[in-house]
Amino acid sequence: MLRLNRSLITDMNPSSHISESFRSLRTYIRQLGLLKGTGGQVLLFTSAEGGEGKTTILANLAVSFVQDGKKVAVVDCNLRKPGLHNVFDVEGSQGLAAYLAGYEEAKDIAVYGSLANLAVIPAGITSVSPPDLLGSDKMSALLDELKASFDLVLLDSPQAIEYSDARILAPLSDGVIIVARHGRTKRETLRKLKVLMEQTGVKILGIAMNQTK
Repeated sequence: MLRLNRSLITDMNPSSHISESFRSLRTYIRQLGLLKGTGGQVLLFTSAEGGEGKTTILANLAVSFVQDGKKVAVVDCNLRKPGLHNVFDVEGSQGLAAYLAGYEEAKDIAVYGSLANLAVIPAGITSVSPPDLLGSDKMSALLDELKASFDLVLLDSPQAIEYSDARILAPLSDGVIIVARHGRTKRETLRKLKVLMEQTGVKILGIAMNQTK
């Protein structure tokens, strides 16, 4: 059963100014035309460094889109330090890693719960190199399957400067949202990340600034 915790302000307090900020981000993404036409869209979330808050932002944006009537799947592709299972309070030992390693079927790794139209795929536990798993044909096949069933697929990934994981996932995505933390993320670090993402050919949709006053 999928339960929601206090990190999900969009569910706990949808009338708050923070929830309104997520609705604004949702509107911005809709205005880009990503949700028009047939087939789901894949959005990759990454950051320059750890601790920027991308997992929380991804999760709240997912809830906001569900509240807007969309079917959403969130996939924890951070096989190094997973966090989505904590935000959604689900079992995190099985999930994406088990599927990519060939131990589970795609239909068995998604968790559904009280929030209709939202599926969560936790990262799971693996001893295999994350880039080897994320760069496999099975990862591409999973995204194709999810796009056929959901309007939006949101991917959480590790920090992109330290690890190559986000750069591997970028070509499989329709766009990337970079999460930065106000007062912490340096401009030069963001410039470096921008160059790295542009080298993958993915479309940079924008920067979500976290912890602003």
